[in-house]
Amino acid sequence: MPKSIIKKIVGIAKKVAPAGQTRVSGRGGKRPGAGRPKGSGKYGCPTQAVRIPIHLKDEVIAFVMAKIEAEK
Repeated sequence: MPKSIIKKIVGIAKKVAPAGQTRVSGRGGKRPGAGRPKGSGKYGCPTQAVRIPIHLKDEVIAFVMAKIEAEK
């Protein structure tokens, strides 16, 4: 699609779409209120992904499970 046509579509979408939403198709992108509520995950607090060597996986899981059990 030529850039001039895309610019026209986006311009029209900005006039028609609610504030903060410029997508024509209405799919994807960040939307207010979307997703699960914070703190409602498995652990009830923020989490972070961590990479560990595969040969230590079982030991790390055992350590974490022991810490969780100790806190109960």
